[in-house]
Amino acid sequence: MQKLFGKKALLDNLDSNNIVEVKLINQDKNIISKLNSKNIKYSIVDKSFFKEFEKELNHQGIITYIKSNSKYSSLEEFLSVEHKKSLILIVDSIEDPYNFGAILRTSDAMGVDAVIYKKDNQVQINDYVIKSSMGAINNINLFKVTNLATCLEKIKASGYWVYSSALSTNSVSYNSLDYDDKTVLVVGNENKGISKIVLDNSDFIVNIPMHGKVQSLNVSVATGILLSRIKNK
Repeated sequence: MQKLFGKKALLDNLDSNNIVEVKLINQDKNIISKLNSKNIKYSIVDKSFFKEFEKELNHQGIITYIKSNSKYSSLEEFLSVEHKKSLILIVDSIEDPYNFGAILRTSDAMGVDAVIYKKDNQVQINDYVIKSSMGAINNINLFKVTNLATCLEKIKASGYWVYSSALSTNSVSYNSLDYDDKTVLVVGNENKGISKIVLDNSDFIVNIPMHGKVQSLNVSVATGILLSRIKNK
């Protein structure tokens, strides 16, 4: 069960049927009316209840407890099911929780079937990631793995083609390719990019051509552009 912080996260998930309970500081008549209409359990708590949460989370005196929508308990179980069309996103060593959360939110919006991230040297699922995902984290098949190279071997054995995003001499424009029905997109660390071993195990390396003066985009923005292209293809 995950925690969502703030009014917008609550309202965005009212129709999801995944809300278990809501805790509020104030008796907001409008919110309480909406909760009652959905038969959602809630309780009014003292301000001291929120002291354990950092101010940067901007919880607005509202915490929503929500259950996960994930259909699979493991990556192996996910791969054991035949997917004629499937899009997997792998994040390699993302450090910023807000980038990770934004990527998860975009993944949900783009209909990504699974997101894979590393157990080590990677920001983990914390309150900041959950908040910036705006509840999307609960709608995604999210898998944590120990080794990305081993993970890629399993995925490729299941018929997926791997496209990694990197600025390198052998990369091609993301617009120049026809993406496979079973596609894996890999995005990398904000500063170092994708690890060499992952690049070596990729079928294609793609880039987003820059037409302005900057040389690269924020990883969450780039991920959104690439996912949109793949889905439209």
